[in-house]
Amino acid sequence: MKESAVNANISSANHIVKNTRPLWIFLLAALAALSLLFVWSGAGRMMRMQTQTANRAEFAQLKTQDETRIVIEVTETMAETMSNGRIRGKLLERQDDTHYLRTANPADVAWDNDTRLVMGKADDIHPDAILHVTGKVAADHCVQASQIVILTGYVQVK
Repeated sequence: MKESAVNANISSANHIVKNTRPLWIFLLAALAALSLLFVWSGAGRMMRMQTQTANRAEFAQLKTQDETRIVIEVTETMAETMSNGRIRGKLLERQDDTHYLRTANPADVAWDNDTRLVMGKADDIHPDAILHVTGKVAADHCVQASQIVILTGYVQVK
């Protein structure tokens, strides 16, 4: 009698395991799909971050509200306060990761409290500073900066 009760318990346990297998397979498949989605979205963000800076021809063709990335050498700053203002500069053209060429093309940048400053602070924005600016083109062809990366000391300008 004991043996038949044990066999019944084993049979019942096997039945429970067999019934939960589809649930485990579904959960593992869902986890794999979510992992793939996470990696895919991260790769998309990384590709957007690697967008090349606009050269002088591309910069001249930008329209209002276009997103752009430019590198400038600051010629003049007009600070309304310590945390916002306008920057005038000359557009630089990238040769490689650490070398840029001067151009005669002017570029104006507006920035404010919402602008993220990377690798520096507001005091680092001065004449002769090198800035990588990300932002949208305004109606007056000024770039409204969402992010400014201070490149002074990290790149060379020829």
